[in-house]
Amino acid sequence: MKVAVLGAGSCFAVNLSKHLTERGDEVLGISRSPMRGPAFTLGLEQSPLFRYEQVHLTLRQSKALVLLDEFAPDIIVNFAALCEVGQSWNHAIDYYETNLMAMVRLTDELQNRSWFKKFVQIGSSEVYGSVDTPAKEDASIRPSSPYAVSKAAFDMHLTAIRTTQGFPVSIVLPSNGYCEGQTLNRIIPRAIIAAKTGTKLKLQGGGVAEKSYLHADDISKAIMLVMDRGGFERIHVGPQHPVTIKSLVGTIAHLMGKNLDDIAEDAPERTGQDMRYWLDSSALMACGWHQEISLVDGLRRMIWWVENYPELMTMDASYKHRP
Repeated sequence: MKVAVLGAGSCFAVNLSKHLTERGDEVLGISRSPMRGPAFTLGLEQSPLFRYEQVHLTLRQSKALVLLDEFAPDIIVNFAALCEVGQSWNHAIDYYETNLMAMVRLTDELQNRSWFKKFVQIGSSEVYGSVDTPAKEDASIRPSSPYAVSKAAFDMHLTAIRTTQGFPVSIVLPSNGYCEGQTLNRIIPRAIIAAKTGTKLKLQGGGVAEKSYLHADDISKAIMLVMDRGGFERIHVGPQHPVTIKSLVGTIAHLMGKNLDDIAEDAPERTGQDMRYWLDSSALMACGWHQEISLVDGLRRMIWWVENYPELMTMDASYKHRP
């Protein structure tokens, strides 16, 4: 099978691409950023079945379409998105242009391609806002940030063109993912590096918000199931229970022989923080998927990753918005 992965520089796209090439699929990765170093690609760059092209899907979509026409993939998997929730308040137009309008333009073009067979959109659990019980696939959409609005809007567009025009699409909505190669501004790598360097990270709002953490290996296996079996319109993938950020960081501290107070301190809550992300994944589980990597085992892998790439300790972990 030939698969094009958009937003190929993200850790989740790298993880999926590794799984695909390891089973013999040919993968074309397209991303606006140059390919990162070995600590983030984790050997993917050595696969003869993987090709990486740096093209901005919003600013140079015509170039991306030339690459896609040449490669003629069977399936396109779209990870491409601006995804920093806090930054979306200050750069809402960029988020709507990248996560919605550029993707609408792309799917319009894809409908004219004879080689095109299926589009797999990687959505976000944040489209449901904060929930009290696990959200099912037919739950009400209640986005609470420009990021979540942009993701929800494109999901709704895909649903409309599937229903009225027969556009072949499946929407996979993962919970809060993590894995080796993750950008260093994210909470799990930040907590590990804080424990290694003796610094303290800020627990916004005291870390009482709850999120549902799932290792990318389990997310990738869910995406591949959707790719291979077909018939999925909208499907959730997440663990059975969420955890508080405070509990997550406390577990990391414990695994590294420290106390929570050694690596973290309370800080004011960020604007628009949802208090709980939680998905009902029973529909996917009924098709044979199940979580294989526990949170504790996944965190041990993350600690191993940081310890085996010591250069991570001195890298700039700040996030800089780029339209």
